[in-house]
Amino acid sequence: MNENLYSDENYIDLGLRDAQNLMVEILKEVHKICEKHNIKYFLDAGTLIGAVRHKGFIPWDDDLDIGMLREDYIKFLEIAKTELPKHLFLQTFENDENYDIYQVPCKIRYNGTLFIQKVIAENSNMHNGIYIDVLPYDSLPKKMSVYKFQRKISNFLIKCFVRMREIPEKLSFKNKITHTLYKIVVSMLKDKGRMKIFDKLIKWNDVNSPYMAYGLDTPWSEYIYKKEDFFDLTKLEFEGEYFYVPGNTHNVLTQLYGDYMTPPKEEDREWHAKIIKCDPKIKESN
Repeated sequence: MNENLYSDENYIDLGLRDAQNLMVEILKEVHKICEKHNIKYFLDAGTLIGAVRHKGFIPWDDDLDIGMLREDYIKFLEIAKTELPKHLFLQTFENDENYDIYQVPCKIRYNGTLFIQKVIAENSNMHNGIYIDVLPYDSLPKKMSVYKFQRKISNFLIKCFVRMREIPEKLSFKNKITHTLYKIVVSMLKDKGRMKIFDKLIKWNDVNSPYMAYGLDTPWSEYIYKKEDFFDLTKLEFEGEYFYVPGNTHNVLTQLYGDYMTPPKEEDREWHAKIIKCDPKIKESN
């Protein structure tokens, strides 16, 4: 059930560590489904750094990311519709008609919780619970020129929808013209039209390619990885449990972050949350 959690005055404040624990609970349920159905997933981005450097969350991190190749991602979405436990919500553009965080096509939310981010415009109509991100990865087409063309189209579409969601209060004359174009594209396509275009672009990919990148329905086009650095997957400890990670974590993290073992300066440590709350019963049970 999609819940409007935004205005529930009965919720209580939740600390970062409690929120992290709930994210791990979500991850454990995802892991169970993936193990049961032979779906490959891996810890990604800052979550992967946390596993390597801290055997858990980066201490100040308040999100959790996992990745899947497109074929596993599609399989997971279908199975998760019926096999996720009732206290979790599979959030996609299909399952939550009000969902509009266009950079991330899938989140799994914890019902009875509230997580509002600082840098994303607030939307009280979508499910706003504590979450983990599930990020698709795509195999590349046979030709790099085709990939570049795919990305020009997909990045433009994502930009149109993101910019219409995050319209600044004041626009220059030039930006007003640009935003008019974005508005026309968004009004013509809406979510279904955008996703149909992504589906068509994805069909140009070669599943046998030795290379992979973040999915065409995400904006991170600058990272292209060797599949051999990911597969075969291995496991690392994360918050007292063991989860799947790329086989060559060093190569993956070096490409993504450079020196990933040196923590950033305190002033550069990112914090996403503006509000973290939950139903008191959830805090009591955890």
